[in-house]
Amino acid sequence: PIMIFEDATDETLVFLILMLLYYKSGAETIPDVIPSGGYPFMLVLYTIKCLVFPWKVRKPMWKAIFAVISSPLTAPTFFHTYIADVFTSMVKVFQDIWWTGCFIVSRDFMISENSSSDTLLTYKWATSFWYSNVVIPLICLFPLWIRFNQCLRRYMDTRKRFPNLANALKYALSQTVTLFGAFHPLYLMHKDHKYINDDFIMKEVDSGPSHVFDMFWFFLFVSSSLYSYFWDVYMDWGLGRRK
Repeated sequence: PIMIFEDATDETLVFLILMLLYYKSGAETIPDVIPSGGYPFMLVLYTIKCLVFPWKVRKPMWKAIFAVISSPLTAPTFFHTYIADVFTSMVKVFQDIWWTGCFIVSRDFMISENSSSDTLLTYKWATSFWYSNVVIPLICLFPLWIRFNQCLRRYMDTRKRFPNLANALKYALSQTVTLFGAFHPLYLMHKDHKYINDDFIMKEVDSGPSHVFDMFWFFLFVSSSLYSYFWDVYMDWGLGRRK
């Protein structure tokens, strides 16, 4: 516990110092030695260092994460299932990590905040088709896919259809809802007589309106929500079950 407290104190101090420097650099109250984005970049490097070193301490964590990701190939334990459940609540965190990676790889952090407003607003990768309609939905599917694979692996190991296959159905429905949510904007553009050509440019087309997609999307969303609610309350929490 003492080592955890010391690590948390060090990381908090580094975060506060670098964020203070970032704020001061943007407000032009300190010399512009490096671009303002250099301070968040140093924070990212420090975070990576803390996630890797000391390796003897971090090795079990990465080993467990690898076992979770490779769940179809390894038998999931309770600890692995717990980590995968935590991952399902970290979708926004994974999206932010990917955004940070693109921000650094594109070297946009080197752009000074004192540059023109047009330069600051040109994160082209953040508004690209592949980022918003391909990568982000895949990130949303990733934790659900892991839990789905774990449920199937549990069924293969135990040969018990219930609750393993029933639990896998819950995550399959959630994945389907996520896919429909990702493609829903594309459907709306098509319904409004618009489409994106090979150069990702909006074009007008002649398309008749249809409400089948909306009805199916609504039915799927409600079904998945009710199924997940029932499973969490009745099966996971045990509320309403006879003892």
